[in-house]
Amino acid sequence: MGAAELWQVTRWWRRWRKPALDIGLIAALLLAVSFLPPDTSLAERRKQRVLRFCVPDLASPLVAADQPGAPGPELRQMQAVAARLGLPLQTVAIANMGRSFNPRDWQIGRGQCDIIGGGLADSSANRDFLTLLPNGGRIAMVRAGPAAELPKGAEIGVFMGSAGLDRLRLSGWLRAQGWRARPLATQAALDAYLRGGGTALASTLTPLPPDTKVADLPPEAAESQSLAFGLWRGDVTLTRAVRRALSQTPAR
Repeated sequence: MGAAELWQVTRWWRRWRKPALDIGLIAALLLAVSFLPPDTSLAERRKQRVLRFCVPDLASPLVAADQPGAPGPELRQMQAVAARLGLPLQTVAIANMGRSFNPRDWQIGRGQCDIIGGGLADSSANRDFLTLLPNGGRIAMVRAGPAAELPKGAEIGVFMGSAGLDRLRLSGWLRAQGWRARPLATQAALDAYLRGGGTALASTLTPLPPDTKVADLPPEAAESQSLAFGLWRGDVTLTRAVRRALSQTPAR
C-alpha cells in the first residue's frame, strides 16, 4: 500500500471510528439483552390465580369495601383491572406502608404485593422505588382542629396518611412557624388528638371526626400531588397489562 492509499485509509478511520465503535457497542448490548431471562410477571400471576393489591389501611376511603353505595375509587379501579386480567383480586393491608420517608423501609416485596395503592403519591421518592401509574386521584395536606393561630413553641400533631408525601418540605415549614411536630402513627391516634382539642396536620384522604374545622395549608408547606398505583420495576408484562386495563377503565 502506497503512502497515498495509507493516508486515505487513516483519514477514513479517523472520520468513521467513533460511529463504528458506537454501532459495535449497541450491537453488543442488544446481543447481551437477548440472553436475559424473559419477564414472566403476568404469567406468574395467572399461574398463581390471584392479583394482590397492597394498601396501608383497609378502612381508607380509597379502598374500603363497605362504603355506602360502592367501594372506594381505587378499589373499584383495581376490581375492574383484575376482571380484565381474568384474576381474583386480593386486597392486603400492610401496616408499615407510609410510616417511613423511605419506601424501602416499608418491608414489602413481591412475595406480598403485585400492585401498591391506597394513597400512593406520585412523588420522586416513590418513582425511585416503583413504576407508577397515575389513577386520577389527588392528595394534599390540610390543617384540622381549632381555628385559633398557634403560638411559637406550640405542639401540632402530624398524620401523613399517605405513602410518599413530601415530609421534608412539611417539616421545614413547621420549623419556620416555630411549632413542635408530634408524629401521630395511626388514624386512632389522630382522632384522639383532635378530640382532645389539639390541632393537627393530616392528608385530605384522612377521615376526620364530625364537625372538625379544616383549613388549607399554604403551597410552601405541602403541594397537592397526584395519586398512583405502584408496580415493581422489572415486572414489564404485568405493568403493560395493568396500564392497558386502566386505560379501558372508567375514570374515578
